[in-house]
Parts: sequence; structure tokens; C-alpha cells
Amino acid sequence: MNIDWGFVREAFPEVIRYIPVTLQLTLITFLISFPLGVMMALINHHNVKGIAKVIRVYISLIRGTPVLLQIYVIYNILPMVLTDLLERVGSDFKVYDLDAKIFAYIALSISTTVTISEAVRSGLTTVNKGQREAAKAIGLNGIQTFFHIVFPQAFSAAFPVVVNGFVDLIKVTSLAFLMTVVEITGKAQLLGGMELRYLEAYVTVALVYIILIVLVELLAKPIEKKLNVYRGGKVRNAAS
Repeated sequence: MNIDWGFVREAFPEVIRYIPVTLQLTLITFLISFPLGVMMALINHHNVKGIAKVIRVYISLIRGTPVLLQIYVIYNILPMVLTDLLERVGSDFKVYDLDAKIFAYIALSISTTVTISEAVRSGLTTVNKGQREAAKAIGLNGIQTFFHIVFPQAFSAAFPVVVNGFVDLIKVTSLAFLMTVVEITGKAQLLGGMELRYLEAYVTVALVYIILIVLVELLAKPIEKKLNVYRGGKVRNAAS
């Protein structure tokens, strides 16, 4: 098996030009997913009557279906359903004129929200109930207790899993090409198709992903070290 490294050298700068697209897909999807995931985790953790059961079914459904299927539903079926509904109410809004990235954000957020929800829910279980009672005893209300006592510790415990989810999201953005969004994998496939050098194209994109993921892990390490101060209820030390 011979690899044309000359093609890889020429394709590499072309592929890295699309890193901003991959990062945009990753960051916006994460910003959508994080608050939704935290909210779902809280509802699940506190077993809110009625809603918690719905969320658990949703989580099981998403975890039990491939991302490709979720993309198919969001990109192919959802626009048809929305178009039909809009026509019924007399609206002339063209769903198919929307930027494909919007559908990509929705599709990628579905599984990412579940990942974050499960990570935060697990983190919430590590917080000792006695700390909530102590916070109440010193006059903190529920919101203050959550943001100053509970969430810092829960997020510290969940952070490694959240980072893994973020890394997985970077890789999953490669599926956005199925929704006509050209990111680093899509560009590599286009270059490989032009010269029938698919192996070299995949080698190129693999190198780019490795660089991105290593950078994310390097950035995450000092953040995790700072968050470790919250573990074991050391919130007071973190505030000082």
C-alpha cells in the first residue's frame, strides 16, 4: 500500500482552512446542548414528577439510536413536516431555504445534550446532601446553594466526561457533510474525489483531527486542575 505523501502535503493546508467551520459546529452545538443537558440532569436528579419519566425515555431513545438516523430525521423528515404544517396555517416560509448549518446544530445537539445530561446527573450524585442542609442553615436559598455549593462540585466531577463528550462532538461534526455542510472531513472527501486519492484524503483529515483533539486536551488539563479544588466540598477554599 503506497501513500502519496505529496498529495497529503498539498491537501493539508486546504483542509485546515475548514477548521473554523468544524469549530463553529462544535462550539455552537455545545452551547446549545450544555444548558439543556444541565436542565435535564436536574429534572432527572430531583425526579420531577411526570417530566423526569419523559426525559428518561428520551435519553434511552437517543442513546439507543445511531447519530446517522438522528441526522436523517432532522435533515430529511423534519423539513417536510414543518413545510406541511406551515402550508396548513397559510405561511409561505420556505424551510428548505434555511442554512444547512441550522439543521446540523439541531441534529448534533440531540446526542450531545444527552451526553452532558448524564455526565452532570452523575456529578450531582457526588454532592453530599449534608452540604445542602448546611447551606440552608447559614441562610442560603435554593438558587444560591445550587450555584455556590452544588453545581461547582457536580461540574468538577462531571468535567472529564464533558470533555470527552466535547472531543466526541468534534469528531461527530464530520457527519455534517451529509447535510451539505463542508467542514474538514467534507473538504478532504472532495479533494480525494477529485484525484481519486481517498486514502490520502483520510490520512490528511486524521492528522487534522489529532491536532485538534490534542489541543483540546491540553486546554482542558489546567481547567480540570482548577476545578479539582471544588471536589470533596472544598468550595470555601476555591472562593478564597
